[in-house]
Amino acid sequence: MSSVHCFDNDGLIHLAAADSLAFASAVYGIFVENDRLLLLSQKSTQLYAPPGCILTFHQVPTQAIRHYFRRLAAITPNLGPLLLLEDQYRWLDGRAWRIAAMYYAVSRPFTAAIYLNETLEPDATPTWIDPDALQRDQFLFGYKAVTAGISRLNPARR
Repeated sequence: MSSVHCFDNDGLIHLAAADSLAFASAVYGIFVENDRLLLLSQKSTQLYAPPGCILTFHQVPTQAIRHYFRRLAAITPNLGPLLLLEDQYRWLDGRAWRIAAMYYAVSRPFTAAIYLNETLEPDATPTWIDPDALQRDQFLFGYKAVTAGISRLNPARR
Protein backbone atom coordinates (compact mmCIF):
# COMPACT_ATOMS: atom_id res chain seq x y z
CA MET A 1 0.00 0.00 0.00
CA SER A 2 1.42 3.39 -0.95
CA SER A 3 1.29 6.41 1.30
CA VAL A 4 1.05 10.14 0.67
CA HIS A 5 2.46 13.12 2.55
CA CYS A 6 -0.37 15.54 3.43
CA PHE A 7 0.26 19.01 4.84
CA ASP A 8 -1.89 20.68 7.47
CA ASN A 9 -2.45 24.43 7.87
CA ASP A 10 0.60 24.65 10.12
CA GLY A 11 2.82 23.15 7.41
CA LEU A 12 3.22 19.86 9.32
CA ILE A 13 3.33 16.56 7.44
CA HIS A 14 0.82 13.75 8.03
CA LEU A 15 1.36 10.37 6.40
CA ALA A 16 -1.83 8.87 4.91
CA ALA A 17 -2.65 5.75 2.92
CA ALA A 18 -3.24 6.68 -0.72
CA ASP A 19 -6.51 4.74 -0.83
CA SER A 20 -7.88 6.68 2.17
CA LEU A 21 -7.78 10.11 0.50
CA ALA A 22 -10.99 12.07 0.17
CA PHE A 23 -11.30 14.24 -2.96
CA ALA A 24 -12.33 17.87 -3.37
CA SER A 25 -11.80 20.77 -5.76
CA ALA A 26 -10.71 24.25 -4.73
CA VAL A 27 -10.39 27.63 -6.41
CA TYR A 28 -8.01 30.47 -5.54
CA GLY A 29 -7.47 33.99 -6.84
CA ILE A 30 -4.10 35.53 -7.63
CA PHE A 31 -4.70 39.25 -7.11
CA VAL A 32 -1.84 41.64 -7.92
CA GLU A 33 -2.43 45.38 -7.80
CA ASN A 34 -0.03 48.34 -7.56
CA ASP A 35 2.93 45.95 -7.26
CA ARG A 36 1.34 44.28 -4.24
CA LEU A 37 -0.13 40.83 -3.87
CA LEU A 38 -3.17 39.95 -1.75
CA LEU A 39 -2.49 36.83 0.32
CA LEU A 40 -3.89 35.22 3.44
CA SER A 41 -1.45 34.97 6.33
CA GLN A 42 -2.03 31.98 8.62
CA LYS A 43 -2.24 33.33 12.18
CA SER A 44 -0.43 30.41 13.84
CA THR A 45 2.51 30.10 11.40
CA GLN A 46 2.56 33.34 9.36
CA LEU A 47 2.68 31.15 6.21
CA TYR A 48 0.94 32.61 3.16
CA ALA A 49 -1.69 31.18 0.84
CA PRO A 50 -3.75 32.73 -1.94
CA PRO A 51 -7.33 33.65 -1.06
CA GLY A 52 -9.91 31.07 -2.08
CA CYS A 53 -12.02 28.15 -0.96
CA ILE A 54 -12.78 24.47 -1.31
CA LEU A 55 -15.78 24.02 -3.58
CA THR A 56 -19.04 22.54 -2.41
CA PHE A 57 -21.02 20.11 -4.53
CA HIS A 58 -22.28 21.72 -7.77
CA GLN A 59 -20.34 24.99 -7.23
CA VAL A 60 -18.87 26.48 -10.39
CA PRO A 61 -15.22 27.54 -9.78
CA THR A 62 -15.50 30.95 -11.47
CA GLN A 63 -18.67 31.80 -9.57
CA ALA A 64 -17.17 30.54 -6.30
CA ILE A 65 -14.06 32.73 -6.57
CA ARG A 66 -16.15 35.78 -7.43
CA HIS A 67 -18.40 35.10 -4.44
CA TYR A 68 -15.37 34.56 -2.17
CA PHE A 69 -13.84 37.91 -3.19
CA ARG A 70 -17.19 39.66 -2.65
CA ARG A 71 -17.05 38.45 0.97
CA LEU A 72 -13.30 39.05 1.38
CA ALA A 73 -12.81 42.42 -0.32
CA ALA A 74 -16.30 43.76 -1.12
CA ILE A 75 -15.64 43.52 -4.87
CA THR A 76 -16.77 41.23 -7.64
CA PRO A 77 -13.42 40.75 -9.37
CA ASN A 78 -12.73 40.54 -13.05
CA LEU A 79 -11.50 37.05 -13.84
CA GLY A 80 -8.43 36.51 -15.95
CA PRO A 81 -7.07 33.23 -17.23
CA LEU A 82 -6.59 30.02 -15.32
CA LEU A 83 -2.93 30.33 -14.25
CA LEU A 84 -2.32 26.89 -12.78
CA LEU A 85 -4.04 23.61 -11.99
CA GLU A 86 -2.34 21.42 -9.39
CA ASP A 87 -3.03 18.59 -6.97
CA GLN A 88 -2.58 19.36 -3.30
CA TYR A 89 -2.39 16.76 -0.58
CA ARG A 90 -3.80 18.39 2.54
CA TRP A 91 -4.67 17.28 6.06
CA LEU A 92 -7.86 19.07 7.05
CA ASP A 93 -10.06 18.41 10.07
CA GLY A 94 -8.25 15.16 10.87
CA ARG A 95 -8.60 13.72 7.37
CA ALA A 96 -6.35 13.32 4.33
CA TRP A 97 -7.50 15.06 1.15
CA ARG A 98 -6.43 15.20 -2.47
CA ILE A 99 -7.51 18.62 -3.69
CA ALA A 100 -7.59 19.69 -7.34
CA ALA A 101 -6.65 23.36 -6.96
CA MET A 102 -7.41 25.93 -9.68
CA TYR A 103 -5.72 29.34 -9.57
CA TYR A 104 -7.24 32.23 -11.54
CA ALA A 105 -5.84 35.68 -12.15
CA VAL A 106 -8.26 38.21 -10.63
CA SER A 107 -8.34 41.99 -10.76
CA ARG A 108 -10.37 44.82 -9.28
CA PRO A 109 -13.12 46.34 -11.40
CA PHE A 110 -12.11 49.84 -12.47
CA THR A 111 -14.48 51.78 -10.21
CA ALA A 112 -14.63 49.49 -7.18
CA ALA A 113 -13.07 50.22 -3.79
CA ILE A 114 -11.60 47.40 -1.73
CA TYR A 115 -12.55 46.81 1.92
CA LEU A 116 -10.79 43.77 3.37
CA ASN A 117 -12.91 41.61 5.67
CA GLU A 118 -10.44 40.46 8.31
CA THR A 119 -13.02 38.16 9.94
CA LEU A 120 -13.90 36.00 6.90
CA GLU A 121 -11.20 33.41 7.61
CA PRO A 122 -10.90 32.71 11.35
CA ASP A 123 -7.34 31.35 11.08
CA ALA A 124 -5.96 33.75 8.46
CA THR A 125 -5.64 37.48 7.87
CA PRO A 126 -5.76 39.12 4.42
CA THR A 127 -2.50 40.97 3.82
CA TRP A 128 -0.99 43.03 1.00
CA ILE A 129 2.58 41.86 0.32
CA ASP A 130 5.40 43.10 -1.92
CA PRO A 131 5.98 40.11 -4.24
CA ASP A 132 9.72 40.82 -4.38
CA ALA A 133 9.95 40.07 -0.65
CA LEU A 134 8.44 36.57 -0.93
CA GLN A 135 10.28 33.25 -0.83
CA ARG A 136 8.96 29.72 -1.46
CA ASP A 137 9.40 28.70 2.20
CA GLN A 138 6.95 31.43 3.28
CA PHE A 139 4.03 29.65 1.54
CA LEU A 140 1.68 27.00 2.80
CA PHE A 141 0.71 26.46 -0.86
CA GLY A 142 0.24 28.44 -4.05
CA TYR A 143 3.79 29.70 -4.68
CA LYS A 144 3.88 28.46 -8.30
CA ALA A 145 0.55 30.13 -9.04
CA VAL A 146 1.71 33.40 -7.48
CA THR A 147 4.87 33.44 -9.59
CA ALA A 148 2.78 32.63 -12.70
CA GLY A 149 0.41 35.51 -11.89
CA ILE A 150 3.22 37.99 -11.26
CA SER A 151 4.99 36.95 -14.48
CA ARG A 152 1.78 37.33 -16.46
CA LEU A 153 1.22 40.88 -15.21
CA ASN A 154 4.85 41.95 -15.39
CA PRO A 155 6.88 39.96 -17.96
CA ALA A 156 10.08 41.76 -16.87
CA ARG A 157 9.99 39.78 -13.56
CA ARG A 158 10.33 36.39 -15.29
